[in-house]
Amino acid sequence: MSVQYQAVGWNRQKRIYDAVLVGGVLAYLTLFVGLGAFLYPSATAITLRIRAFGTLALVLLHVTLCIGPLCRLDRRFLPLLYNRRHLGVTMFLVALVHSVLSINQFHARGDVTPLVSLFVSNTRYGSLAQFPFQALGFTALSILFLMAATSHDFWLHNLSPCVWKRIHMMVYVAYALLVAHVVLGALQADRNVTLAVLLGMGLVLVAHFIFWQERKSGASITIFVERN
Repeated sequence: MSVQYQAVGWNRQKRIYDAVLVGGVLAYLTLFVGLGAFLYPSATAITLRIRAFGTLALVLLHVTLCIGPLCRLDRRFLPLLYNRRHLGVTMFLVALVHSVLSINQFHARGDVTPLVSLFVSNTRYGSLAQFPFQALGFTALSILFLMAATSHDFWLHNLSPCVWKRIHMMVYVAYALLVAHVVLGALQADRNVTLAVLLGMGLVLVAHFIFWQERKSGASITIFVERN
């Protein structure tokens, strides 16, 4: 049995989409680091980059989760849905850079390897204030990697739509882990009211869309059963 691999078919829409996406990523990172250096002059360059990539990954994840429901409300969002996998892979790469910078900053100078240090340097899982939040982020990153690695139609066809769908539904697990990662990490270290408010708004928006989507799906199933 052989499996045929077909490369991504680039077209004009995908090129424009990716150009806008990359431009937006670069603009966000530049603006964040520039404003951060102005507002927090005591912050180091590496700290600003860690925060820039971390917040950008979270923003992209919220956008990715909201695209589907938005398309049901307004068909003008469909071009975003058409290339949503490009957005998801970009989000993973941004989160990966955030993780590499963080691990290098906080775990690269110890007596053990950085990944081992990540899990053994803090084992206070019973403490809310000192919970090892970095382990949550690493677990979420692993899920995002699995999703990014299987995003191509090659895997959709060969894993079967059912298995592929189950893998990519794990995005909600990753989202929950990342929210906990931020709440137990960044919001504990820096009582940033703006970040807390924005995270809360994003959480409410995603939860609302999930509830609305499930309710619409349930209503569609009910109508189908009644008609048959």
